[in-house]
Amino acid sequence: MYQFFESIKVKDGVIYNLSNHQDRVNRTLKNFGISENKIALTEIVKTVPIPKKSLYKLRISYGLEGSFQHEMIPYQYKKISKFSLVDIKGQQYDFKFENRAWINDALLQSGKDEIMMHDAGFIKDSSYANLVFFDGSKWYTPAKPLLEGTQRAKLLKDGIIQAKAIHINELDSFHSFRLINAMMLWENSTEYSISLISIP
Repeated sequence: MYQFFESIKVKDGVIYNLSNHQDRVNRTLKNFGISENKIALTEIVKTVPIPKKSLYKLRISYGLEGSFQHEMIPYQYKKISKFSLVDIKGQQYDFKFENRAWINDALLQSGKDEIMMHDAGFIKDSSYANLVFFDGSKWYTPAKPLLEGTQRAKLLKDGIIQAKAIHINELDSFHSFRLINAMMLWENSTEYSISLISIP
């Protein structure tokens, strides 16, 4: 019934970055031939009881015909100690599909806490977040990620990060990297050492 979803950050009663989530919903509907926008997130959140304390993920699942459901989920940040490079061999995830089976399988088969996906050597994403790399001066995110995240869009717009193609052979030229998604603000996202990436 529901082909797509959005994960929206809710902290201490505040809903974050809703306009960028709506932009992605709009792009998704337009791509699949829906001219009339039937998913208005600002209207949906008006019907959702918003907790006044703590961190939650508001997951809104929706279909092209306009149906939707929502779920408020307590959120905890993932603890990661090792990353594995995984070649996705042309597989795509251009839109935020409910069906993420191949991504989940790739993570499971890696045997590591998290994966760093690449295609023909060019870095894409982790299993659940966009990636940003630090060269000692500037932060760069892969120009063509697996999925264009809402936090990534905001950071690019604000000029905090820049987009460029990043090949796995260039990883040693970076000092560190971060994972970014709707649930993780830039200022308190974890900075990881490049040495944590396990290269097959």
